[in-house]
Amino acid sequence: MVLSSLLSSGTSTSSLVDQVRFLILLLIVTLIVALLSRRLRMPYTLLLVIVGFVVGLLPFLPNQHIDPNLVLYIFIPALLFEGAWNAEINRLEADWLPIVLLAIPGLVLSLLAVAAALSWGIGLPWLLALLVGAIVSPTDPVAVIALFQQLGVPDRLRTLVEGESIFNDGTGGAAYELVLAVLLPTLGLAEVSGNPSFLNTPALGIAGEVLWLIFGGLLLGFGVGWVASRLLRRVDDHLIVITVTVAVAYGMYLLGTALHTSGLLAVVGAGLVMGSYGRKHAMSPRTIEAADDVWEFIDYLANSLLFLLLGFELASTHLVQSFPGIFFG
Repeated sequence: MVLSSLLSSGTSTSSLVDQVRFLILLLIVTLIVALLSRRLRMPYTLLLVIVGFVVGLLPFLPNQHIDPNLVLYIFIPALLFEGAWNAEINRLEADWLPIVLLAIPGLVLSLLAVAAALSWGIGLPWLLALLVGAIVSPTDPVAVIALFQQLGVPDRLRTLVEGESIFNDGTGGAAYELVLAVLLPTLGLAEVSGNPSFLNTPALGIAGEVLWLIFGGLLLGFGVGWVASRLLRRVDDHLIVITVTVAVAYGMYLLGTALHTSGLLAVVGAGLVMGSYGRKHAMSPRTIEAADDVWEFIDYLANSLLFLLLGFELASTHLVQSFPGIFFG
């Protein structure tokens, strides 16, 4: 029943067996692509999208589509928590100003530039253009970091890119949630959105909501991460510690969303605290090694499946007809 909620068919509900087969197919393809990327010396994620697109064009495959809930509730929290968990907090503190400038004002400028191009280029309404900008502006540095490792670039540049990526995902998610909260009432969907309506809120109220959306999520994550780390000081069992980190990673997104703040930034905040304070004060070397291995695998699996599914999704959409929007975006 769990798998049936993760994958959805475009025309009808697939059987559980079909979905298990599809998941196994995805895992086999990711394995083949991983081997090919080493042989061809191509970025792994780029090759995943290409192979996913090609395989998705095969007529005998089931017509599978990405369920948005799969991305929001399964993939994104795992990727955000892993990035924050492995962040080198000392380097982040040393370069916090350029990281913050890139992750917040820089992302907002990128969002506005994308929205302006879409609005003026193809006539997309501004709210929809802003929503698309919030979706595409956050960057994924996986391929870039791999290239950095091959070229031996300075550690500070790598820290800036990684640090900015940790926070811009959360900032982009907060911007997406904010624009969506404004957009849904205009479509008559305010009552079912689960987000507060900003349309009838005074200007100061809007500012307060934005601050709560961004900083409330971070503070919530910091608090829960600190409490979890303190509790783990009483436990010297790597299996329990790993279970707690997974529960916190996914629980923070749900809790943040329930409190109408950014669940994505809450995940980032919790990951930063548990990956620095918790790792230093609450975990033995064996536990740290085990947790690092588990989260490395979770990140690898989530990234692989997400980029492969992205290729499948591109193959099942009208890519040529959508080219103007893709170009201006």
